[in-house]
Amino acid sequence: MELQQLRYFLAVASEKNITRAAEHLRLSQPALSRQIHQLEDSLGGPLFERSQGGVTLTERGYYLAEHAKEMVRLADKISANLNTATPVSGELYIGGGETETLTSVVKTFRQMKQRHPDVKLRLYSGNGDDVIDKLDRGILDFGVVIEPVNLAAYASRELPHVDRWGILTRRDSPVGQKLAIETEDLLDLPLILSEQSLVDRHLSARLGVDLSEADVVATYNLLYNASLLVREGIGHALCLDGIINTYGTELVFVPLHPPLTSSVHLIWKNGSRLSNVASTFLELFDERETAT
Repeated sequence: MELQQLRYFLAVASEKNITRAAEHLRLSQPALSRQIHQLEDSLGGPLFERSQGGVTLTERGYYLAEHAKEMVRLADKISANLNTATPVSGELYIGGGETETLTSVVKTFRQMKQRHPDVKLRLYSGNGDDVIDKLDRGILDFGVVIEPVNLAAYASRELPHVDRWGILTRRDSPVGQKLAIETEDLLDLPLILSEQSLVDRHLSARLGVDLSEADVVATYNLLYNASLLVREGIGHALCLDGIINTYGTELVFVPLHPPLTSSVHLIWKNGSRLSNVASTFLELFDERETAT
């Protein structure tokens, strides 16, 4: 199994048609077909089901596609960071959950870009579980994660601001008229909760409210989609402040009372050798935080 074969395979999987994939890759159709057959032979079974209308992935093909994307992405990352014409250039891979605190990371990259114009940022958005998974597999250089998270396996920096918990709700709802919502009142509301593992247990422990007893009408992993549910009056989203811009909209953020906040951490694999571009970013981050 060769890296170039994986690129060909992913092109066919994306186009769902060998002829279109060959045109995209600027290969002849017979040459591309041979490469796909060789890959199938090396892996011991068909990756596609062929028909007159095109091709579809087999179960084996779906499995390979999921992992091939990450293998190709990791190879591209390594290549970009080693084949550089200047001392500090290449690509920086950062993944983060939804938090306004990510601004400090973005400002550091802006400073880095000013000093080293050849660097590029690859920013991945996902919940904490997704970010840590990609960090562990070497896809990301850094992750930005929100409490709760087990930091034992990671080097980290705590970001300078904390996130405030509350609910995103309609401005014209009874809850939307309040300055704050009492934690015990959460159990009386139709709630939209994050699916991220540990979050519900974490909040339950800190709030003294068992969220497993709440009326959970929907779950989410990124808040924008949850905000659409809130806008339609389906429920109230338990979330962090500052992620959805509510100014001039029918939505409003109502903080919890007593206040509940979470710290945010920039993390990377403990003991891992950072690329030149990642090391430079970390130096600039520390430099900025020391100065502020």
